[in-house]
Amino acid sequence: MKRITARETIERVDALIHNPQTLYRGSIINKRGRAPSRNIPYSEIIAKRLLHTHDIPELLLRLPKIPKGVEFRPADHDGTVLDPTILGIEQENRVAVALYNHHVLGELGTVIDYLVPIAPEGKEIGTIDLVSFDAETKTLFVIGYTHQEERRDTLLRCTLEIATLRNSFDDGRFVKEYADMLIGSDGSLVSPEEVSVQSALLFLEGSYQDRSVRALKRMPHVADLIAALGIRVFVVGIELQLRDKSRFTRKQAVYPYKPVFHFLPVLKERKILSL
Repeated sequence: MKRITARETIERVDALIHNPQTLYRGSIINKRGRAPSRNIPYSEIIAKRLLHTHDIPELLLRLPKIPKGVEFRPADHDGTVLDPTILGIEQENRVAVALYNHHVLGELGTVIDYLVPIAPEGKEIGTIDLVSFDAETKTLFVIGYTHQEERRDTLLRCTLEIATLRNSFDDGRFVKEYADMLIGSDGSLVSPEEVSVQSALLFLEGSYQDRSVRALKRMPHVADLIAALGIRVFVVGIELQLRDKSRFTRKQAVYPYKPVFHFLPVLKERKILSL
């Protein structure tokens, strides 16, 4: 990728900020490497600009919300997919479905939905990979799952994406959409009024994104941004291996397929320490 100066980096960010809803999709947000002369990571330059010049947490809070009367919880989710011929964890959507089928996800609670499209103004701006509910803390999590070693989404892009999606709906309405799935630790339904919403990122341990998290001492403004947006970061601490059955993976297979894991996913939280 062509290296550009810190000034040009800031100019490109400023050109995108007029529409914060699509900011995370800008190519500059996903630029890896360091600016010449100053030798500062592009993500660090951008995060500083977003925090201290544009107040990005406040901008995202004011995003348009999904209008009343529009249902956004998918009605056909049963843990199956119709495209089983692409194998491996590189297909992120299949991993999201497999995590849903596994249900239990450590401190993130129980996975209750997956691949939820968000379209606040009739146009889809992104997809929430997983929705989970932790009965102990009465928290409904919206989760962004990322693993694509070839694409290598930056930690900054992942952060802005899940923050954008999380701020594109009203918390009360979102919780009520899943009222029938909010099972408490005693087995009874939890009142939606008692439930809070929180966003989280989920990576594979040792992935490009996880390595970026562990290098945040060199990117303090990125750490500050994650903290300011209230995002928790987790990694799956065991290699995910999807189990496939040959009769479902033939090219001519037309039956729904239920992806599952060989091993139980084990979660670890990466604590984000901001200044």
